[in-house]
Amino acid sequence: MFSNDNLHNISSIDGRYKDKTQKLSKYFSEFALIKKRIFVEIEYLKVLSAKKIVPKCSTSQVIHMARIYKDFDLIEAKKVKKIEKEINHDVKAVELYLRQIFKKKKLQKFSSFIHIGLTSSDTNNIAQSILVKEFKNEVLEPTLKQLTNILRKNSIKYKNSLLLARTHGQPAVPTTFGKEMINYLYRLEKQVSKIKSFTFEAKINGAVGNYNALNFIYPKTNWVKFSFQFLRKLGLKENLHTAQILPYDNLIEFFQIVLIINGILIDLSSDIWLYNMLGLVTLEKSKKQVGSSTMPQKINPIEFENAEGNLSFANSNIAFYQQKLLISRLQRDLTDSTIVRTFGSTLSHCIIGWENIIKGLDYLRFNEKKSLEELDNHWEVLSEGLQTYFRSKGDDLSFEKVKKVFYGKKMTKQEYLKTVTDKFLSSLEPKKYVGLAQKLVEKYK
Repeated sequence: MFSNDNLHNISSIDGRYKDKTQKLSKYFSEFALIKKRIFVEIEYLKVLSAKKIVPKCSTSQVIHMARIYKDFDLIEAKKVKKIEKEINHDVKAVELYLRQIFKKKKLQKFSSFIHIGLTSSDTNNIAQSILVKEFKNEVLEPTLKQLTNILRKNSIKYKNSLLLARTHGQPAVPTTFGKEMINYLYRLEKQVSKIKSFTFEAKINGAVGNYNALNFIYPKTNWVKFSFQFLRKLGLKENLHTAQILPYDNLIEFFQIVLIINGILIDLSSDIWLYNMLGLVTLEKSKKQVGSSTMPQKINPIEFENAEGNLSFANSNIAFYQQKLLISRLQRDLTDSTIVRTFGSTLSHCIIGWENIIKGLDYLRFNEKKSLEELDNHWEVLSEGLQTYFRSKGDDLSFEKVKKVFYGKKMTKQEYLKTVTDKFLSSLEPKKYVGLAQKLVEKYK
């Protein structure tokens, strides 16, 4: 009855959104994890050999070992899964698979040294940290770059586009649409900087973090130094103080940055939604698109709604990670194992949301005419300038005096000019009362 068609998939990220999320399979699929475990085990063995802790590998043997990882494909992965099904242990299945392959490749003299002195958590945490790091470098950062680029483009494009700002939802003082966009760009780029410089940790210290087996069999080796060198070679920072598992503190810190990015973008999406509702922005879409099954006129801000939903869902998962993964009973329990397998789905929802915002910002057009009309209907927003002007002249009751005239009122230009007699203040207009909004965009680096 069922096929491999996307329409049969239970999860939206593997079904409806597969075209957006398929690229994450390289980092978060079962295949990706198995292959990276094999990479870790082979690299570990090669370094043991290079340091003469185990028998020396010849150049050709090193090449053969490297090809095992390079040539690993879906057919080979299914062999590993078959072993796992028999023994009910995923990392041990990788070890047994490698022993079989070593025998075929005439590498059997190294077979007993595969995974020597390690616990499965050593292999897993290193593999996982490398995969998340690769995802960060190859998918997350480029997507964020697209996002910041289009935000910057819109900020510059609309730096002079006057906008009536709202505080508490009520008319406040004028700003520009470009300045409001630059606020989001500034917030985002601070987090992007943290993402770029983020360092992932790993550990390789045995069953409870003391190098018990390795120190017992090879007491002359400096295993602390070995950890440092091996993990740095893989682009990871060593954590020397662990129990059986690598504490999730480091990965939680990474996810916290992602959570903040999502929060900023949820804020942006909800603001764009409100601007669209107010008629201040429109979305210029293909005429082939349909906004409603019954109302032909509609163009809905679905990209921003979709983003808000996906990013809110992702952040709820990240909040759960913070709650659960920081805790592991005594030296290790297994409750984390199934949870870390959801990292890919959580980050998929992030990418779906981010890409929808990129698309939505590309559609976005600011309604200059509507915005100027709105400003011209709210001259009462100049009351801030008035009371500040009188303060500067030494009137310490200026706020109360201006409030008496303006409080709760909506004013046109004519009503404002009837109220204001001062020549300097009568020359003031909402469209001229924008402070340094334009310059703040121009000066942003």
